[in-house]
Amino acid sequence: MIKAVLFDFDETLQDRTEAFEHYMDAFFALYLPALKGEELEQRREEMRVTGNGGYVDRVKWYSGLIDSWHWVEAPPAEELAHHYDYTFGNHNVVFPNSAPLLQELKKRGYITGVITNGPAYLQNHKMQQSGLMEWIDVLVVSGDYGIHKPDPRIYEIAAEKIGLKCEECVYVGDHPVNDIQGALGAGMKAIRMNFGWFYNQDLRPDVPVITDIIEVLNYLD
Repeated sequence: MIKAVLFDFDETLQDRTEAFEHYMDAFFALYLPALKGEELEQRREEMRVTGNGGYVDRVKWYSGLIDSWHWVEAPPAEELAHHYDYTFGNHNVVFPNSAPLLQELKKRGYITGVITNGPAYLQNHKMQQSGLMEWIDVLVVSGDYGIHKPDPRIYEIAAEKIGLKCEECVYVGDHPVNDIQGALGAGMKAIRMNFGWFYNQDLRPDVPVITDIIEVLNYLD
């Protein structure tokens, strides 16, 4: 019997793709305010493509952008990476149905939580700014533990924190490996949020697929 519903955050409870657009607005306004028109859009597109949905070493990523843009007066890549990690959470775009879903899950008696990969400050700040924490019972950020999805231990940590076995939890996420394979490998059930960077990639016939987070309710006992 499922007693807890646990979630990834980016591209699951929030539209990380759209949040990144807002982050870029702030980035260019701060660091390259004179850029306009086609040149600005070209650099935004390069950030989108090379950003790989957030799955990058940010210092190396920014170093590559500095070189590609011939950005002579650029701050150090480490400063730009710090700016990302410490301000991205100010630009959350939480899906409209995320809060209603969590509220309904609590009404039905489920324990709720988030297991998310990323640096400690970045992901904790996102969650604190998300407006969702009042309906979240457990938050496990990989950067706080030095363990990252799909390592089964991070799922086990979350289950232990809420006093359940992994078999009593279902995990919802968008990444076919980090979220789906990881959760199944730990013994949890899984639901695939088909959205964002990994849209339609490696869907599995044995895992339910949703495109709106509220559809989680269709797959609970």
